[in-house]
This record gives sequence, C-alpha cells and structure tokens, in this order.
Amino acid sequence: MRIRLFFEGAIVGIFTGVIVAALRFLLDEADIYRPIIFAHVNSLGRIFFAIGAMILLANFLAKAVSLDPQVGGSGIPHLKGFFQGRNQIVKPLRLLTLKFFATIFGIGAGLSLGRAGISVQFGAIVGNLFTKIIYANNKHHEAVEGNFLLTAGAGAGLAAIFNAPLAGVIFCIEDLRKRFSQEILIAAVTAAVSASFVVKIVFGVRPVFETITATPLHLPAVMTTPDFEMLKSLSAAPLKFAALFILLGILCGVGGAFFSKALIFALDTYDRLKIFGVWRFAIPLLLAIPLGVKLPQVLGCGNVLVDEILITHFAISLLIILLAGKILYTLICFGTNAPGGLFLPVLVIGALIGNIFARVGNTLHFFTADWTTLFIIFGMAAFFAAVVKAPVTGSILILELTGQIEHLVGLIVVSGAAFLVSDLCGGEPIFSALLERSQKKIPPL
Repeated sequence: MRIRLFFEGAIVGIFTGVIVAALRFLLDEADIYRPIIFAHVNSLGRIFFAIGAMILLANFLAKAVSLDPQVGGSGIPHLKGFFQGRNQIVKPLRLLTLKFFATIFGIGAGLSLGRAGISVQFGAIVGNLFTKIIYANNKHHEAVEGNFLLTAGAGAGLAAIFNAPLAGVIFCIEDLRKRFSQEILIAAVTAAVSASFVVKIVFGVRPVFETITATPLHLPAVMTTPDFEMLKSLSAAPLKFAALFILLGILCGVGGAFFSKALIFALDTYDRLKIFGVWRFAIPLLLAIPLGVKLPQVLGCGNVLVDEILITHFAISLLIILLAGKILYTLICFGTNAPGGLFLPVLVIGALIGNIFARVGNTLHFFTADWTTLFIIFGMAAFFAAVVKAPVTGSILILELTGQIEHLVGLIVVSGAAFLVSDLCGGEPIFSALLERSQKKIPPL
C-alpha cells in the first residue's frame, strides 16, 4: 500500500498543482487589472455600470452557494468535518467547478478573502476524485487509501499556492488530521513536492509574496530594484531581540484571539439581520467600488500589499488606516460565507502589525529601521499562529518563503508567544470554531 500511496500521491499532487497554478495565475492577473479598472470608475455612468456588474456577480455567487453549500467559505472546516465523519463530499466535480469560478470572480472583483484555503479544498477534492475513479470497485481501498489521498491532496494544495511543500505536509498533520502515520507522510510528501514542482514550472521560483525573497534586512526608505538573492544577507536576530519578539507575539496573540471571535460574530450578524441570497454578497461587492477608488490596497487577497509595505516607506498613520481597513473589510467579506479562505488575509494583517510595531520601535529608538523587514515577517508568523492555532505550520511556511533557516528559533518564539496568549484570551482554532458553528446551524443562502 505504501508503494501505491507514493505513486498515487504524486499523481494527486500533479493534478492539484495544475488546478492551483491556474487559480493563482488568474487571481494574479486580477490583482494587476483590478486597480486599473477601478481607477477608471470616475463618472456617474461608470459608477452605475460598476454597481450593475457587482449585483450580477453577487447573483452568481448566491446561486453557486445555493447549488452546493460547500462552495461557501474556505473549505477547510468542511474537510475537518469530513475527517471526523460529520461531512461528505457528495459531488466533488461539481463542487470543484463551481468553487473555482466563484473564487475567481469573487476575489478577482476585490473580496478580501484568501486563496490558500480554497487550494487546500481543491487538493482534497482531487484526492477524493482520484480515489473514486481508481477504486470504484474496491470499497476497502477506497475507504482506507481515500482518506490518505484526500489528506495528501489538501497538503498539496497549500504547498502549491505558497511554493512551500514542507508547510503543506506539516499542515496536514498539525491541523487537519492531528495524527501522524507513515502512510500519511508518504502520500503527503509526494503530493506536496509534485504540486510544488508543477507550480514552479509555471511560475518559476516566484513566491506568492514577491519581495519577501527580494528584500534585504537593511531596508532603505524606498527600494525600486529588488533582487531575489538579497534576502540571503539576512543575519540571525541577536538574542537581545528575544524580548521584542515576545512582545510582538503578545500583541498578535491578543489581536488574533479577538479577530477569530470577530469572524464568528460577522457570520452571526448577517444571519441575525436575515441578510440572505443576493444581497448577502452584494454588500461587500458594492463596498469594493469606493474602496477600489480610494483604498485599493485592502481589496483582494492582499499579497500585493505585503510586497508594497516591504519596499515602500509608508507613514504610520497610513499603515494604521490600511490595518483597520483590511480587518474590517475582511470581516465584512468573510461574514457572507463567500468562497474564499483566511490564510492570506491573516498573513497580511500580521505583516501590517509587524510593520507598525517596527516603526514605533524605531521611533522610540529601540532598534534601527534595518530591522523592519524582520518584524514584518515575524508578525505574519505570529498572527497566523494566533488565529489558525497552527504555530509549527506558520513558522515553517514563513521559513520556506524567506529561505532563512537561522530565523527558525525567532519564528518559534514569536509564534509560541502568540499561540499561548491567544489561548489565554479565549481564542479558539478558527477552523474548528467554524466547523462547530456549521454543525449547529447552516444559514439559508
């Protein structure tokens, strides 16, 4: 069976890589053209045209979610429910098709949602489809190996969207299955590496966050010619910064706990106000029009915003506005249960917190501006650990994005602090909390 899982995992990884590469390409193109389109919404006629387009798009999203409720949300809570025997993937091909186009149109239009959770779900669907096709006449193999391949596909989805195969494997074990076995490891590793290989064929070594691997530790005020090798100059943070890392972790832990509760509150608020159907999705889509004109950085997944703060010296006041805008708009979008995940918005919010923390510390002369990049990166890991409650996955993910093994201890310290403080503040693992909520009440859409 282990030999079969090796080859089956590779096949699942390849197909997952192709689907995720297509998703990533189309959303990257949307990030390019969205600001251009909103910049031309400068007359009354074009405003009415944009409003009409958003309402039509909201109608499409409402119909997609009504056809299959699993189209809504990130998909990870549904997977956790599947592994616990609570949910089933009834029509995987229909789910994959509907969710692919709903995600492209929704996030492409500006919804502040992520694509990593979607990619995880796509990988799991590929694993499920492969099992149903190959073992249609062997229910024992379908039941046993199907779970392994579904897990492997989920890890491959995360590996493909971030070009981070190790993080994909760790996420399967730490968050999805919460157990380890050689079979899971074999399938997950081969699937994650295969998916990452396919994505690298399409995108090369280009990561989701372009300038994370291009920004030096000694960050100038404005850098216009990033070099992909410059981050190699990052040196390990000295021990005297441990207290600052813990302080950043505490801030992210408190913020992450309240953000997780706010996400559930946003979902409950839409239900309590009885906002269903088209208007549930029309609210954030219509809000995207003025935001796209005045504050376009908060729209979409947000990976472009991380690139921007890494190379541009924003005023602290603007960073605070961007942080508040990204948090509020993410809550408004996520509360609709529109197709989209949380990973990227969470990482972006963490990056903004880390940037503000660094700028304040620099103003108070605790350290120089050279350390800004490091605190941005550590803020991403800390806020991820506080919200998702997967500190090892967050640390490994950031480690793979930066390629700096010497920062592993610092990442573990800041993530561990955020995780513990989030626990003390009553923060629950967000995907587990979402699963429990969905089991209690499935709102009509």
